[in-house]
Order: sequence, then C-alpha cells, then structure tokens
Amino acid sequence: MDNDKVVCDCINVTVKDLKDAIENGAKSFEEVQAAINVSAGCGACEDSVRVLVDELLGK
Repeated sequence: MDNDKVVCDCINVTVKDLKDAIENGAKSFEEVQAAINVSAGCGACEDSVRVLVDELLGK
C-alpha cells in the first residue's frame, strides 16, 4: 500500500497519516478521526477510510 496515497482530499490525509495514528494508539475509525481529522471535511471518503482503517487494524 502506497504510504503517500491521499485518502481524504479535504484534509489531505495520507495512508501514512492513518498508520501513524494507529501506531500512536488509535484503535478505531473514530479514534483515528479524532487524532487526525480524517473525513472531517465533506465526509465523502468516510466509508472508504473506515474500511481502510479496519484493514490496517487487522479487523
């Protein structure tokens, strides 16, 4: 998975940003969102980011 891939255009969040939030203790989409504001703009990416966060968490 490309760490530089942007997964949230509004906030310019990358896959690496998601991984970093998880490495820093986030254990759910909501915790990742609280840490880095992903999907806090228009919300269009929320479904795909939720799936990706679950994948990164091994769910």
